[in-house]
Amino acid sequence: MPEPAQLRSLAHLRRFHREQEIYRQEERSETWYRIVSGSARKYLISADGRRRLVDIFVPGDLFGFTSRLHHRFAVQAVADETLVACYPRQRVEALAKEDKETAVEINRHVFEALERMQEHLLVISTMTAKEKVREFLTYFHHRLSASDEDSLSLPITRYDIADMLGISAETVCRAFTDLQEHGVISLHGPRQIVINRTQVATRKP
Repeated sequence: MPEPAQLRSLAHLRRFHREQEIYRQEERSETWYRIVSGSARKYLISADGRRRLVDIFVPGDLFGFTSRLHHRFAVQAVADETLVACYPRQRVEALAKEDKETAVEINRHVFEALERMQEHLLVISTMTAKEKVREFLTYFHHRLSASDEDSLSLPITRYDIADMLGISAETVCRAFTDLQEHGVISLHGPRQIVINRTQVATRKP
């Protein structure tokens, strides 16, 4: 869906290096963002210093929404030269009151973020480690790949996947190996995967 013209006119573009912060935890919330190219991770650093990934943003995702004055979470670029459109929050909120297309666009992205959170909770709370990894790969295949393509280029590392799923990196690696041995996926490099959609559709553990 194309970005509304009036919303696009408010954006300015910034490039971020790999692991550069787009915004920090508890930073004042004055800007909203959209990934143009590259990818980013949303995370929280807990009181004991541990990192917890809660979302991954890919091209087209609009993010940075919060009801607070400061961001609860941080967002960091994953891919080098990640290009991000930045929108002044107050001006976008004012525009949304006047322009229906902008209001619909914002609502769509808020609802998509809620759906991702619900899917994430379902995966981490009800599935085995192998099922978590399989569902994660299916989820990213749906988000990133064209409908007629079986290949998937993961935007994040297996350590990130482990962090997001609440399991160890070793468990993720074992799950990848098991899924490959059972013909669910084939690996063509650390992040390049081909998914057997027939096998995935069966949803077998």
